[in-house]
Amino acid sequence: MNTKAGKTKVLVAMSGGVDSSVAAALLKNQGYEVIGVHMQLWDHGEANVERFGGRCCSLVDANDARRVCDKIDVPYYVINAQDVFKEKVVDYFVHEYLQNRTPNPCAECNNQIKFNYLFQKADELGCEFVATGHYAQVFHDAATGVASLQKAVDPHKDQTYFLFGLTQQALRRTMMPLGSLTKMMVRKLAEEFGLLVAQKADSQEICFIGEEGYTNFIDKRVAPSLRPKGFIHTFAGETVGEHTGLHRYTIGQRKGLQLKVKDPDQYFVVGFDTKQNVLIVGQEKHLFHNSLIASQMNWIRPLDQLHGIRCKARIRSRHEEASCQVTCFENGRVHVQFDEPQRAITPGQAIVFYDGNEALGGAYIETIGSNLGVA
Repeated sequence: MNTKAGKTKVLVAMSGGVDSSVAAALLKNQGYEVIGVHMQLWDHGEANVERFGGRCCSLVDANDARRVCDKIDVPYYVINAQDVFKEKVVDYFVHEYLQNRTPNPCAECNNQIKFNYLFQKADELGCEFVATGHYAQVFHDAATGVASLQKAVDPHKDQTYFLFGLTQQALRRTMMPLGSLTKMMVRKLAEEFGLLVAQKADSQEICFIGEEGYTNFIDKRVAPSLRPKGFIHTFAGETVGEHTGLHRYTIGQRKGLQLKVKDPDQYFVVGFDTKQNVLIVGQEKHLFHNSLIASQMNWIRPLDQLHGIRCKARIRSRHEEASCQVTCFENGRVHVQFDEPQRAITPGQAIVFYDGNEALGGAYIETIGSNLGVA
């Protein structure tokens, strides 16, 4: 980035973790006028300290973010976005499972909540840029003014998959200082800056799901009539067991099926018959498909959509990228044809497209195409 620090104001999203804390400290050290902002998205009530001390959105995290801002001597603000978070992320999460799709709440939160609120607050405070602790890189083409989203140097920490919803306008105003660093380097910097969060554990779970797990979380919020029990069938229509509610299963699942068949470990969840409330299981070969339809497509930078786009795609955050051909339609939907069949393509998950290190954009998987494994 060619931006000169000087008196440039930067709003830094402060989660209370080590990554965003180091991002803020780095920018302050480089001469930027930093303002820290913590987003309160979910209230864990009295369970904050004992059960959610290592999870984002807890009271502990809010206090840690405040202490870091005090340490590096920058202003600190809190945004209360709990109502819109519940509507746009939590309700979406529950609804998707009830529609037999596996949601991606982290991507949806970035798309619908975080950056929208952060840029609103940045404008209010006169900040030119918004910075986050994401492991990704933003590059600017000086000739065209176009910004691109690039993978982090540390492949194990790269978070571009969850940022596919960024618009070109937003990306041009976004800074991600950690993209060129490894996690080990970030923790070392935190110690050098004297930050109390230097050895704080990373948040690994969905911020609003506690020890109860996602199925119990949903059960508490949905009437039993909307999550009925039913039968488990094979492709041939043979009844081989009973399920406890379709929302409790996802494509590719093998554990917990309790099937009345020989070699039950050879069976996986491969689909849903929502009309009959039937869970469909099959062998591993039935998990492989060669195409899909995705919706809500967002291209981060302008591309020629009139012709097929050759690129690679991830169908899960840790999925190995696969070569494919993307055909774009006018209504924000795309057809993706893979060169090789992919295992366990899951409706509801994000598919993110790459050209080398650049994240081109992404969409949400809607339907699965032909199955190449069916005999």
